[in-house]
Amino acid sequence: MWFRVDFSSHVPVYKQIKEKLKIFILSGELKPGDFIPSIRTLANDLGVNVNTVVRAYRELVAEGVLEPVRGEGYVVKQLNLNELVKSTLDRFRITVEECKKVGIEFERLVVMLEEVYGRRDDGSQCEGTGEEL
Repeated sequence: MWFRVDFSSHVPVYKQIKEKLKIFILSGELKPGDFIPSIRTLANDLGVNVNTVVRAYRELVAEGVLEPVRGEGYVVKQLNLNELVKSTLDRFRITVEECKKVGIEFERLVVMLEEVYGRRDDGSQCEGTGEEL
């Protein structure tokens, strides 16, 4: 299995699938021309309804991320990475604004960012990340 979905999340499962696939593309794990798992295979692997994966794939086709190949499945299209990065940052901004509205402190967000990126205030790496700064 490539990834997992969080069934307790407020984010719909089809959106989680879309975002995970976009992350694989942005990170270079999926490249233009690569085939992704069939709808049934991914649905079985994730333990979700086939229609959930159909919706995620359909929206990715509409966004120009995937292209259906008749009789073969879905393939990653050549993307405008700048546009994909922009849409990711736009979603991040919305999430940060939601955090602000519910009273999450700025410092807590900074700590979380440092954890995700494996960084500390002193510029050193966090244990277990293997990242050099």
